[in-house]
Amino acid sequence: MKAILLGSIGTVADTSDMQLDAFNQAFKMHGLAWTWSPDEYSKMLKVSGGTKRIQQYAYSLGEEVNAAQIHLTKTQIFQSTLSSEGVSLRQGISAVLDYALTNSIMLGFVTTTTHGNVSEILKATDVEPKIFNVITTSDIVDKPKPHPEAYNTALNKLGLLPNQAIAVEDNLDGYNAAVKAKLKCVAFPSSMQHVETFAKVTKITSNVAQSVIDAVESRIAA
Repeated sequence: MKAILLGSIGTVADTSDMQLDAFNQAFKMHGLAWTWSPDEYSKMLKVSGGTKRIQQYAYSLGEEVNAAQIHLTKTQIFQSTLSSEGVSLRQGISAVLDYALTNSIMLGFVTTTTHGNVSEILKATDVEPKIFNVITTSDIVDKPKPHPEAYNTALNKLGLLPNQAIAVEDNLDGYNAAVKAKLKCVAFPSSMQHVETFAKVTKITSNVAQSVIDAVESRIAA
């Protein structure tokens, strides 16, 4: 096993509450009488991409909005909050990073979010971008997950075959993207990702460090 690929920013840090608050602030700033509850937002996370969530919600209400502009406002609010308040790495992620660095295993941060979001999340969690051998963002990939473009791009940049890497994802679209790229993937649901969403997924973990290390070492032994 030559690489560990961490998926969306929710795999690295649990920012769901912060992002929900940013959405609701953005709605207010754009004059919308919308307030998403935690339960509503949790269900919406089944759809990747904040702009798409806004579009679908507006359609369900029979309203027309500039979803892209609202999402841009939300992103600016989220990044500002992240910068001022910070956030911790999810339990076990630090151990995964340390294990990879200690054992000369390459690291990837395989996202389809903005470069700004990636920069802010790494800064907020005190993780140096240079530890990653590849980082993908919406600046270099066009298709959101569950399309496998982000993972295929990462593998190409690393010069690896799918059986030489393992992915970790916190959401079903990300998991499916990894599987479509023929990667083994560990599902590590974040706080607003219902475990039931992963009903057909066999490898779900709350101990991400042990699960990843076991998977890597079993592949090496084979």
